[in-house]
Amino acid sequence: FFFSNKATRLTMSMLCARFSSTLSLRAPVLGARPTSHAALGRPSVTVVAKLNTPSSKYRQRLNEKQRMYNKSIKSAARTRIKNVIKFTDNLEREFAKSAEAMSEEDFIKKADELVADAFSHIDKAVSKGVMKKTTAARRKSRVTRLKRQFRERRGWSTPEMAN
Repeated sequence: FFFSNKATRLTMSMLCARFSSTLSLRAPVLGARPTSHAALGRPSVTVVAKLNTPSSKYRQRLNEKQRMYNKSIKSAARTRIKNVIKFTDNLEREFAKSAEAMSEEDFIKKADELVADAFSHIDKAVSKGVMKKTTAARRKSRVTRLKRQFRERRGWSTPEMAN
């Protein structure tokens, strides 16, 4: 069905109310052949009915299950990255209060532990196909850079020593 804004004044909520949840609303795609309404320069809405077969219902259930699994894997990786960020932020605040909140060796031990955990979860996301390799590399780089910058601010290492 094609609805022109001039022919009928249907809003999206009216369309959703009129047609059940088995319908999907799609806007015209760039590069697609224009419909007769779009060719005349009038805006149009394309309503495409979804299949309601057992196999399509199965695919919907499966897709939702996979989406939730992928979400949990990504969330776990993000949580581990946040743990590294929180650790350095909290340590920064502690150093602002007292001159020696943590020794360099203790920091390196704890930070390496948190970074290794973050890397493990990021690598797991890549191996499961949830995250691309380039995204994983970027996130690992950010975590490593955060740790290195904290050490440099404390005067514990210089860029030459880090290499």
